[in-house]
Amino acid sequence: MPALKDARPPRARARAAADRMGCQLMIIARRWRQLIDAELESYGLSHATWRPLLKLAGADEPLRQHELADLLQIGHPELVRLIDSLERKRLVVRHEAEGDRRAKRIELTPGGRRLAAKVQDLIEAFDRRVLRGIPPADRARCRGVFAQIEQRLDEAEAAARPRKKSRSP
Repeated sequence: MPALKDARPPRARARAAADRMGCQLMIIARRWRQLIDAELESYGLSHATWRPLLKLAGADEPLRQHELADLLQIGHPELVRLIDSLERKRLVVRHEAEGDRRAKRIELTPGGRRLAAKVQDLIEAFDRRVLRGIPPADRARCRGVFAQIEQRLDEAEAAARPRKKSRSP
């Protein structure tokens, strides 16, 4: 059975596409990030540099480079450049991982810890301003919906990964 063609004119279809939840989420996320970055610009930080500081500050122990890359969802080469930059600013230090000289653990310096705490305070204040007036129950419901969407995205991502072929003798 052939697929039904959308009878709406192209502009109407484009407007409907722009109103989709995924598009709306991307716009909100981009604007949220831009405004936080603007507030942190005076500290010489951007989205790329303040996120690793918070991930490291929230870790129980120094993280291996690959662990930090996974948490930030970035590639290893990008992470190395980022860590180099944070090291030049004396916000992080690299240490050899115990038992493996090739592996490096990343740790915040005391200055990095102080800056991460300041960043956390600024982001929390920003969140309070943006979410002011939205009832806690609505916020909780929204987080619940986001969690469901994230779960579905995880499932879609897992389904899209190429399957390893089994070797038969």
